[in-house]
Amino acid sequence: MAYPTIFYANTLEDVFYQLKTVNGLHITGGCSTLEPLPEKMLSIRGIIALEEIEKHERFIEFGSAVTLSRIAELKDTRLPSVLYEAVSTVANRHVRNLATIGGNICAQGIKHTLYAPLLALDARLEFQRDTTSTNFIPFSKFTRVSDGWLLSKIRVPVEEWDVAVFRRLGPSHIITETSASFAFLANSQNGMLAALRIAFAGLFTFRSPELENRLIGAHLPLSSGSVKDLINEAAKQFDAAVEGISYNPILRSQFLNLLKYSLEQLT
Repeated sequence: MAYPTIFYANTLEDVFYQLKTVNGLHITGGCSTLEPLPEKMLSIRGIIALEEIEKHERFIEFGSAVTLSRIAELKDTRLPSVLYEAVSTVANRHVRNLATIGGNICAQGIKHTLYAPLLALDARLEFQRDTTSTNFIPFSKFTRVSDGWLLSKIRVPVEEWDVAVFRRLGPSHIITETSASFAFLANSQNGMLAALRIAFAGLFTFRSPELENRLIGAHLPLSSGSVKDLINEAAKQFDAAVEGISYNPILRSQFLNLLKYSLEQLT
């Protein structure tokens, strides 16, 4: 078996230089995944700029190399509950001491635990190619890190939600084809539903602004008929989104059951 070649960097400038000069180089953080390691790896552990947490009035910015254990420590400092609960379900404390938020987002294949909460929270990602080239994109538009670019920061809004539900599906401490995460957020204003977010991620991702907007402005508490109608529409949109994808049907059932449970918190 061929062993990977590991490169190291002490600064962001080192990272950008090596990304430009070494072909096929893959950024790595805590290497807590069970997937085969790439042939050429660049470790970004220890780079201070990527391990910073910056708290602002409306958002928190995490460097991509911030570990999940450090995020969990922010429980009582306005960290969104769905993100805290998601982080807390990842493996165990020892793994969370190694695993990073950037690694959880960028893991290949099945989406990892933080994906649905960050999708629901409308997180934004900062990418850098060098010290002067920066690109921000909504998390909903993210598919992969482009060659030669570095995921440098994750910006997470910290607005409060009246109803916040997170569930991790599948076996504990391992990612399989039945692993997925679900996040639901809702806010009310003057007795009406003012905001709604629904996200599901695993073998595939699902979030539909069209579905969310169907109930915006509805009077609370929701009627049983409104809940039923949204569940039926969600089933149709879910089926359309996963058409052509081979998946375990239990994921569909779990998504609809969790959506029903979450909407019933508004009845």
